[in-house]
Amino acid sequence: MTSLHLQPLPYLPDSATLIKLIAALQGAVCLDSGVTRRTEARYDILSALPCIELQQCRQARSDQIAISQRSTDNPHWQQIPAPDIYSAAADLHQQFQPSKQLRLQLEGQPFAGGLIGTLAYPCGQDIRAGYRADYQTDDAAILQQQPDAWFGLYQWAVIVDHEAQQTTLFILPACPLATRTTVLQLLTGHAPASEPASPFELTEPFQPLTSKPEYAASFAQLKNWIVAGDCYQANLAIGFRAKYRGDPLPAYLRLREISHSPFSAFVRTDSGAILSMSPERFLSVNRQLVTTQPIKGTRRRSSDPAEDQAIASALTHSPKDRAENLMIVDLLRNDLGKVCITGSIRTPELFRLHSFSHVHHLVSTVTGRLPDDVNPLTLMAHCFPGGSITGAPKIRAMQIIGQLEPVPRSIYCGTVMYCDFNNRMDSNICIRTLLCTDQRIFCWGGGGVVADSRCEAEYQECHDKVAALMQHLENSSKSSGLQ
Repeated sequence: MTSLHLQPLPYLPDSATLIKLIAALQGAVCLDSGVTRRTEARYDILSALPCIELQQCRQARSDQIAISQRSTDNPHWQQIPAPDIYSAAADLHQQFQPSKQLRLQLEGQPFAGGLIGTLAYPCGQDIRAGYRADYQTDDAAILQQQPDAWFGLYQWAVIVDHEAQQTTLFILPACPLATRTTVLQLLTGHAPASEPASPFELTEPFQPLTSKPEYAASFAQLKNWIVAGDCYQANLAIGFRAKYRGDPLPAYLRLREISHSPFSAFVRTDSGAILSMSPERFLSVNRQLVTTQPIKGTRRRSSDPAEDQAIASALTHSPKDRAENLMIVDLLRNDLGKVCITGSIRTPELFRLHSFSHVHHLVSTVTGRLPDDVNPLTLMAHCFPGGSITGAPKIRAMQIIGQLEPVPRSIYCGTVMYCDFNNRMDSNICIRTLLCTDQRIFCWGGGGVVADSRCEAEYQECHDKVAALMQHLENSSKSSGLQ
């Protein structure tokens, strides 16, 4: 049997060159720390050409699901018997588990091969949990055609360690020979010159999929439910859509230069790509230690240093934002408590200010410990979707979201994640995330609504959260003369 291939590669502080190489391949995934110096942004993990893929899709106008699989040996999707994507992924994870000796050789890397995938916001929902099948618009129909979930089984990866300033390629012994050959040729400069990615251009500007009067009506209905005691908080989002041509990869490379988000990701899909500039970690598992870091509380930054400091101080001391954050912390403590060891849940940080390129956020940290015999995928199944983008209580908030938002969220508020052969998992919350599919590009901005929220402020916050991303793509397209 072929042995484990471990090879150092030249280190570069910015992984853009590697992303360009790898993201051109089928099934490419680039988990990207966003060229930032944050402690949580130590690694970039890049791979492509999964040997097996799984996806979960809905039957038309129904909440009934089907699980399908394809492989390098059989590239056509074929339905398989499985109750849900988590069970199918866990079975695949166990089936391809390498030897303990081999796993120990890769213990120093954050990812040792395994599953990388995406969960869209509707994953796991049925009608009772807020899933809605009766959307009417063309945009909604396109979004509902996207898989609820997708996983690839990856037998190789490039790991960029920005703290140690090292880049490492590993290829597991079970990696198919054709994939191994392609990867080695690509990363050692012996592959034939590939065609450059076709330029990405918007062919029309972004348009909101919810008008201001429509948002105001939804906001009023939500406030009525809050007053009636249906929920304490619910996240209400606005979707935006433009049309584009070209390859989404150049758009991702441009956006990462302005966002510097520690949980960014580029995922190549069958119909386009996912471009995530997420600042938010969802669930992380390392040696059974669970960490989640919800964001609740946002202010747009100012270019004036004194004003920016005042804005940050106002956010830090805002009773409303702190109360919203605390509600979500309590929700996540409850979600983690369903799976973690009793008594292990801790909250080491509350309301910590994190400042990003265009916004300030309040971030808290909740931790727990998984039992030794529990797979991290089980934790994900119990906690998904993240409470910071649903509300409290969670199920009622999700029902309200399904009733009030005019298009499905798709990947927005879902996650890009990995679960490796050493049972380590990390995942983001797909906010500041764009979906490219069928020559349309979608993004969403949302905010938590509570009893004392003001409609105008919440409406503006939805726009503020994604304005920089949309404007950057629009300005780039205008400068090319295409609009």
